[in-house]
Amino acid sequence: MALLKGQREILLTVAGFFLLLPMLILLMLRWPVLDAESSAGAVAGWNRWTEHNSLWLLLVAVCGSFGRLAILILILDRSRPSVREALGGAAQLFLWFYLAGMLAGLAQYGGLLLFVIPGLYLVGRLFVVEPALVAERLTNPLRVLARSFEITRGNGWRIFAVTAIVVVGGTIFLLAVSTVVGVFAALMNVNGLELFLSAFICAAVFSGIYLVLLLLSVAAYWQLADQGHVRSGAFG
Repeated sequence: MALLKGQREILLTVAGFFLLLPMLILLMLRWPVLDAESSAGAVAGWNRWTEHNSLWLLLVAVCGSFGRLAILILILDRSRPSVREALGGAAQLFLWFYLAGMLAGLAQYGGLLLFVIPGLYLVGRLFVVEPALVAERLTNPLRVLARSFEITRGNGWRIFAVTAIVVVGGTIFLLAVSTVVGVFAALMNVNGLELFLSAFICAAVFSGIYLVLLLLSVAAYWQLADQGHVRSGAFG
């Protein structure tokens, strides 16, 4: 929260343009219609939606990655770059940044397929991949993953617990707000209002979760890399 308060206007502007706006446009144009009567139907509907919109989801992911990289440069670069300079630096580092993030995501997904627990553990151990790459200008994706493991040694499960609190709390908030917004839109009975409000709330909450997790990763990197490990242990 201190990181956000220090550069609130700039960070929220960049996050709004690269995180919120692409997600909002996608949801407005391709709102997922799921079968709410059964969990199996909802999962099947979600799978169909992601399959039919895979290209658009990829574009949203690319925009989000570029935005996260620009935010990290704004925070971590000691030269205090302007937004324009941060965007230019993001363009230079983006390929390595995206590859490192993709490798981390594949490792976590593989761990989730392998009895779930390994994937959750890897969420904690690979949590500082992005800030480590930016702060130390590492262009080898495998070296970045190894560096994250080095920094988070002894703290994997603790970091995962913090991220889980943020994600679960954000999801509960989204469900609560969506219910209120749905009732309000139904009472207003304005054509298209419910779709816009639902899409905006979803995009805003998910963008907020991404931004908070990104700032948490910076805080974790600074504490663990600069001040040493808070704790150590073979299973941390």
